[in-house]
Amino acid sequence: MEKRLLPQIEQIFTRLNTPVMLLDALGNSLIPKESIRFTLPTLDRPGTPVEKEGRLYQLSAYQNDLVLMSPLGDNAQVRDAFLLCDTLIASMMTVYSVNNDANYAYQRILQNEMTLAEMDAMVDEYHIPANISRCVLLLHMVQVQQSSALDILNEITPRIPNDVMVAMDKHTVALIKDVSGMEDADELRQFALALQETLLGETALNVTVGIGEVAENVGELHNSYRQARRAIEIGRLYSPERSIHVYRSMLLERFLSDLSPEMAEHYHGLLFNRNTARLFSEEMLYTIEMFFRKDLNLSDTARQLYIHRNTLVYRLDKVQRQLGLDLRKFEDAVTFKMLLEMRRCGNNKAKAKKVR
Repeated sequence: MEKRLLPQIEQIFTRLNTPVMLLDALGNSLIPKESIRFTLPTLDRPGTPVEKEGRLYQLSAYQNDLVLMSPLGDNAQVRDAFLLCDTLIASMMTVYSVNNDANYAYQRILQNEMTLAEMDAMVDEYHIPANISRCVLLLHMVQVQQSSALDILNEITPRIPNDVMVAMDKHTVALIKDVSGMEDADELRQFALALQETLLGETALNVTVGIGEVAENVGELHNSYRQARRAIEIGRLYSPERSIHVYRSMLLERFLSDLSPEMAEHYHGLLFNRNTARLFSEEMLYTIEMFFRKDLNLSDTARQLYIHRNTLVYRLDKVQRQLGLDLRKFEDAVTFKMLLEMRRCGNNKAKAKKVR
C-alpha cells in the first residue's frame, strides 16, 4: 500500500456510519495511524470475515497485505461496510497504478526521451491532450524530509482539468499548466506567487519556481521544461534573492550565462581590478545596486538609502571621474551592469546547483 494513499482512504473511512480500521499483515493500525497492534485470527480466505474476541476481521480481497477490522462484531452492517471499503481500496490502487504509469510517461515526454511514435502511443494510451497551450512550472523544494515535494504540493496546488503534476524526483515537481485562458505571462507569475504564499502559510516551507515558455502542443513540452529548469539555474546565479524565475524575462542573464568563464572574467577585469578596488567598497556597490533598482532615480535612491541626495551625487561623480562612466546615463549604466554581472558568470558558473 502506497503511504500517500492512506490519508485519502482515511478521509472516506471517517464518513462511514460503521467504524472500520485498516491494519497491515502484522496487525498494526494504519487507519487511524496509531501505535496499536492487534492479534489477528487466521485469515486464509480473502474477502471472508472472521470474528475474534468481539471484533470482525477480513483479509482484503484485492490487497492481501491489508486487513479490515471493526469493533462491532459480525453483523450485516459491518459486512456491507467491509465490502464497500475493500472495493474502495481496489479502486484507489488501480487509479494510483494508472497515474503512476502516466507520471512516468510525462517524465519521458518532458525529458525528450521518446521517439515520435512512442509519444503518439503515450498520448493515446493516457488520453494526454495533444494540441492545447501549456506551460511548465518547475517547482523545487529543498526542505522535504519523509514526504516528497509531490505529496506536499499535491494538496495545496489549485488546478483546472488539463493541469498535471509530474514528480521528477523527491524534491522537484513539474506542473504542466493549461494557459489557454490566460492573457499574459504575468498571470503565471501571480499564480506562482500565490502558490508560494499558500505553501508558506500552511506548511512553513518554501518553493523555488522556474517558468518556461508556452508550448502549443505536447511535442514542445520538453522545451518549456528545459527553459523552466534553466530559469532556476540562471536565477540562482544572478538573482539569488528571488524565488520565482521567468525564462522569458531573463534575456540579459541568459546572454551572460552563455559566455565562457574566461571571457566573462576578462571583461569583468577591465572594470573591477586592483586599481579600482578602493573605489568599489561594499558601500559603493550597494549604492550603485540600489540606484539601478530604483531605475536611475536619484531622489528615490537617496530616500531608500537614508542619505542626502547630494551624497548620492557625490558617490556617482567619484565613479565617473575614475572610470569615465556616468551611471546617470542609460548607456553607461547598462555597460556597468553587464560588466558587473560578468563577475557572477565567471566566478560562480561552476557552482550553479542544477535541478533535474
